[in-house]
Amino acid sequence: MAGETTRPVPTTMGKDGVPVAQTIASPTNNKVRAQCKAPPHTVVPIVFVPGIMGSNLRDKDTHKNIWGLNSIIGMLFQWGFRSSSTRQGKLNPDNAEVDPDGGFPGKSATVPDAETAKQRGWGTVAKMSYGGFLRWLDDSLNADLCGSAVPGEDKSPWADYEGKTEPGAEWGAEKTFDPIAPEESNKAWINFYCPVHAVGYNWLKSNGDSGKDLVHGVADKDGHVIVKGIDQIIQYWNDFETTGGHKPYQCKQVILVSHSMGGLVTRAAVHEKFGNAADKVLGIVHGEQPANGAAAAYHHCRSGYGGMTGIVLGRNAAQVTAVFANSPGAMELLPNQQYPTRWLKARAAGDAAPVMQLPESDPYIEVYPEKDKWWRLIDPSLIDPSGVYKKAGTDPWKDGYQQNLTRVASFHYTLEMSYHSQTYVHYGSATEICSIWGDLIWESASSASLDPIALLIASPDKGSNPVTVRGTKFHIVDPQVMGYSQPGDGTVPKCSGEAPNAQGGGNIQQSFKMTQGFQHQDAYNDVQVQHATLWCIGKLLKQAEVL
Repeated sequence: MAGETTRPVPTTMGKDGVPVAQTIASPTNNKVRAQCKAPPHTVVPIVFVPGIMGSNLRDKDTHKNIWGLNSIIGMLFQWGFRSSSTRQGKLNPDNAEVDPDGGFPGKSATVPDAETAKQRGWGTVAKMSYGGFLRWLDDSLNADLCGSAVPGEDKSPWADYEGKTEPGAEWGAEKTFDPIAPEESNKAWINFYCPVHAVGYNWLKSNGDSGKDLVHGVADKDGHVIVKGIDQIIQYWNDFETTGGHKPYQCKQVILVSHSMGGLVTRAAVHEKFGNAADKVLGIVHGEQPANGAAAAYHHCRSGYGGMTGIVLGRNAAQVTAVFANSPGAMELLPNQQYPTRWLKARAAGDAAPVMQLPESDPYIEVYPEKDKWWRLIDPSLIDPSGVYKKAGTDPWKDGYQQNLTRVASFHYTLEMSYHSQTYVHYGSATEICSIWGDLIWESASSASLDPIALLIASPDKGSNPVTVRGTKFHIVDPQVMGYSQPGDGTVPKCSGEAPNAQGGGNIQQSFKMTQGFQHQDAYNDVQVQHATLWCIGKLLKQAEVL
């Protein structure tokens, strides 16, 4: 009541959505009332969608985990030194599904325990890569649960950005930077409750399929929902009841935050040919998206991964190809038809000028279908180490890889350059240790001149990388020394990270070219990336309807 003296009582979030406050009884002559907070009525869930290999997977039949990113040591035990045959057998898109039982990353403002974290989908994504960010984002958005009905008594999550242009320069804004106004900050803070959810997906499948799953959710073979999609998340908050049947919340739309390949999944989710859920999504924040692919994916197929990463993901072409050639999702990270042309080159040692450059137009026509050329993507002999196709009496190239390639091309031809009408982007564009292949260069061991026509049509004598061609050995030049590298994040080159802003037109509200230097997988552990994401969410909430 007006004029009453109150004292604040600490409020925490109980079982997913129930605010809990504790106080003690006082004498009747004590007229100071306890004041506790409740979240706003309008819920706008923040739904995080991870990158490739950032979702936990299990076997569909046994429910045994086959890919669980809870710790580095755990992954080394699980996948260190596994054979190509084992990799093909276990990481099969048709036999795998999302595992919802990943590690609990810890409490946050609205997640008091592991049970609530699982309900929010946190267990579907990699604790090692994203657990800290999920907690940070939930705390940043909801530490005060709702803020105050009187602006200024507490602090909005966006108070530090109000009216300031400095973040635009710090984060590398590529469009005119529109600071968050105090009225925007207060509207978002007072009117919207933003619990943080996560939605993992089967990253071995096509991103078109995963986009549909992101919208509609996923059930196991027994019909039990193991992944809540956008539909279920919205329904959950609308159906939520407190004691006595009171419905405290209304929910109409979500905000999607993506990392890496999750950008392709979220774009598919809102595309009319896939998930068709644009009206259920207020906007999307894309982080480190390989929008047009990454040449590093070609390198990994020919060389494997280096260092400790290779022990888990594959140390050579045989280990990587056994999974890659059989997984449309992985293949959709290759440079696509929108990627700059002539990215695959060959040159003589010491000669900067390439004598071979592909593709002239479309890699799905000019590069990836090639079976016998030395510069091919896939060695047919490495597709089926476990003998799956052989046992079925089918051809690994024709019935496996080629069918997957057709599906991958169809996905990219359909997705093209489409983006949600309220899209925000950030990407890494650092040099030195974060630079990565923009163009990929095969270099001969000899400085002798090369015959371009003979080189173009030659078959390999032996090897993947290095590869011997007509007695001459070629190797892929390291991006740190090659002269064709691009700034990036160690995985996604600048040309792909900046593609949404270059190709998305008026749908891209802001694009941040971030030069501070962070590695791709750890991007959301970077402080500037975290704050840029929070800022983008604040701008998107300006468009939200108060229900």
